[in-house]
Amino acid sequence: MSKDLTLRSTSHLKLEPIVAQSVAEEVYQRLRQAIVDGDLSPGQRLIERTIADSLQVSRTPVREALKQLTTEGLVCMDGHRGLIVVRLSIEFIRQAYQTREVLEGLAARLAAQCRYDPEDMAKLERALVAMESRSLSNKEFDTVHATFHDTITIMAGNSYVIRYLQDLEVFRTRMVSLEWISKNRVYASFPEHRTIVQAIREGQPDQAEELARLHVVKTRESLINRLTRDSPVQHG
Repeated sequence: MSKDLTLRSTSHLKLEPIVAQSVAEEVYQRLRQAIVDGDLSPGQRLIERTIADSLQVSRTPVREALKQLTTEGLVCMDGHRGLIVVRLSIEFIRQAYQTREVLEGLAARLAAQCRYDPEDMAKLERALVAMESRSLSNKEFDTVHATFHDTITIMAGNSYVIRYLQDLEVFRTRMVSLEWISKNRVYASFPEHRTIVQAIREGQPDQAEELARLHVVKTRESLINRLTRDSPVQHG
């Protein structure tokens, strides 16, 4: 009897739906994407009240989001100016690309070892065609380029690789739109992308990893050389 009563009372229980993301998480994601996309530029001041008013939220979730971005190194304190979007140093960029080299290589290796989804391969091909068309704006190119590398990462099927490459997203998605990487380097990268895809398609993990790492190395060298010559970032 008591069991029936328990079942009956539970069946009439009304629960509020679970919210997938808290307000603070949504604010964090919005701000992080704005930094990654370059809509919030290096050195730009971040004022809690202004951000809260713009997003129509209270200052508390903004404060929490900024704290998380500070932990990630995308936001920092700048003396009397308060919080700003971090100005990336040459050394910071070098270290980030060294890490990318290893992770992108591993992602390509794992993708070549897995039985990939044909739709993922089709997505890579579409990204290649779009990049090679030379008809994209800088920001559009960064978006398609990010899709290319993100797809390989997903094909790798390793949650840790996905997580750590997401942390390095700023170094995969905004370099061209910020005009830190030259058009010559962009054009030179087209065959590099194609050979990576070919190695993955043919199931050649050693070659896929080597080609992916070499691609990141060449981009890093081009980027560092350009920034050292005429740098919009700090050298410290």
